[in-house]
Amino acid sequence: MSDTPAANLDTAFRLIDSITTIRGVLGAMVVDVNGEVVAQDFISQVDQERGWPIGAELIPQLNKGSRALRFGELDNAVLQFSKLLVRVLRRDRTMLVVFAEHGINLGMLNVDLRERIDVLETIASEAIADEREKERDRIFNALRSRSGITPLIESRTDLPSLRALHGLMFQTALDLGVPREQVTAKMNDINYRIYRDSLLDIGFDFFNRKTLDNYDPQLARKVVSTQIEGMAEMMVAKLPE
Repeated sequence: MSDTPAANLDTAFRLIDSITTIRGVLGAMVVDVNGEVVAQDFISQVDQERGWPIGAELIPQLNKGSRALRFGELDNAVLQFSKLLVRVLRRDRTMLVVFAEHGINLGMLNVDLRERIDVLETIASEAIADEREKERDRIFNALRSRSGITPLIESRTDLPSLRALHGLMFQTALDLGVPREQVTAKMNDINYRIYRDSLLDIGFDFFNRKTLDNYDPQLARKVVSTQIEGMAEMMVAKLPE
């Protein structure tokens, strides 16, 4: 079986990777209308902890309630919190959820998203679900093999595709029952150790992975790869028979 990322799934991850380069954006998720997370990308783990429940739980519940009240599907929405803005756009059964700083220029954000939303329309929801399961099978097979997860890591030759694997590993670890707090603690420990050993100032946007991508891509790859390996260790014991 090829280790090449599936086309639609890879497109979804590259879409949100592009969105998180927009100034003021804290993260983005592509989710099914029922809450199945297809892809996610956040500037920091702190933003991920805040944003994930909104994209995976709150937005799908709002959509479910809208259907129950016979308003139809949640199609286009802005949720304004005191410390966060959430922008939601739906195409077919796929929803794009964007998290931004409070006070961001919504008009400019809409302009930036307009240039990218067409990509969402090229992604077939059913194809994504199928590709996601195949990617998960690749992960399970890799974890059970003697060579482990290393070949999958090495097959991702650029940071976006490596982060796509990271994102799917994160989602799969949670689905297998690995506590979110445990995964987060593991990632923080890995970050600290690598930053310390590389003599990089810990105060240097420690939790901002986009900054690290631009500052030192090789170090960023090492961080992501090591985090994937760390998640793999936690997942092995929980693999289905």
